[in-house]
Amino acid sequence: MKLLTALCCCVCFFSSVQMEAAPARGVRIYEPAASWDFPELVSPARDSLLFSEPVTTRNASRSFYYTGVSFDGYVYVIQVFHWHYGWFDGWGVTILASDSNGNCYVHEGRISDKDLTESKEALSIRFGGNLVEDEGDTSRILLATDGFRCDLVIRSILPPWTPGNGYALLVGDDDIYMRKAVPVPLATTSGTLQIGNKTISAKGWCYGDRSLIVAPPGKLNFTGCAFRVFGQQTSDDEEPWMLALLDYTSVGRPAGLRIPMLLMAHGREWILTSKEYQITCEDLVHDADASFSYPSRIHLSVRSRGYSLEGDYICDRLVATTDVFDNFPGLLRAMVSVFLKRPIIFRMVGHFEGTLAKPDGSVERLRLAGEGDYFTVR
Repeated sequence: MKLLTALCCCVCFFSSVQMEAAPARGVRIYEPAASWDFPELVSPARDSLLFSEPVTTRNASRSFYYTGVSFDGYVYVIQVFHWHYGWFDGWGVTILASDSNGNCYVHEGRISDKDLTESKEALSIRFGGNLVEDEGDTSRILLATDGFRCDLVIRSILPPWTPGNGYALLVGDDDIYMRKAVPVPLATTSGTLQIGNKTISAKGWCYGDRSLIVAPPGKLNFTGCAFRVFGQQTSDDEEPWMLALLDYTSVGRPAGLRIPMLLMAHGREWILTSKEYQITCEDLVHDADASFSYPSRIHLSVRSRGYSLEGDYICDRLVATTDVFDNFPGLLRAMVSVFLKRPIIFRMVGHFEGTLAKPDGSVERLRLAGEGDYFTVR
């Protein structure tokens, strides 16, 4: 079980990407570029968000990812994933929940597929009394593990979106590609979260995306960073803000290939979506346990659609570090290290501070809270 969990962490965390018809050969990432300037016109069909193309005959993994922030300061991540790599096939789940006092719950484990059912017509995954499902503009997540329970109702504020056509074809091979879709760019949440014996309201905001990667293990390796943050700036009646960044850079072969995605919204209004922005990872902190360093600050700068956004995602606390190979038995760890890169994932809770200059000349000062990740390989 530890081996399967480790493999799924390895292949699923570095997944990303979505669309409707296979792209032509050659490296193409989230095209056409012009579609990024008009997010209001992007309207993917619901059935295209399922990633229902067959994956059992080739190496592939799918990921269903949600993250949110409650009004009480809880930050959570819920990710359900399915992988098929050679002899290994199965489902897994990652759960992270942290309160404003720094108390944190982390769970990474395999889901038994004996009682798992998945719908082919809509997103509906059920297992052992748990469920993750969509019904139109509403999603429901019901999960229970030792030490954690949640019953979430997620109601979309914005419609689904895809970065360009949703495809990243990376090595000029139609059989090695990534897909990305964001069915829930911004939503309100209700329900409850329970960590240990403490139950709180889940009222707040949420973001959700889906990913697919089709490639043999070790064929594609990435370093990069991500954060998704939310907040209100003036009062409880104000529409919420959302800012989401996911940025990969390939290592090995091919090397230096960047897969960028940035989106920002205010209530029902899209502010910008872009893959033309600048980021720098700054203020490195050495993690002695992982023997790696991670950035405690990610600087972001972008100009798009008449807006200019400048600011920093700042790590308030590191809540978990995942060294995937640590879950492998000693002999197997030595064997796979010959063939696979060693993924290290730093999971953070933090906030974004910055300014948004608007087309009318006014300036909005932002402070948004949420989770962040930094991932690297050795």
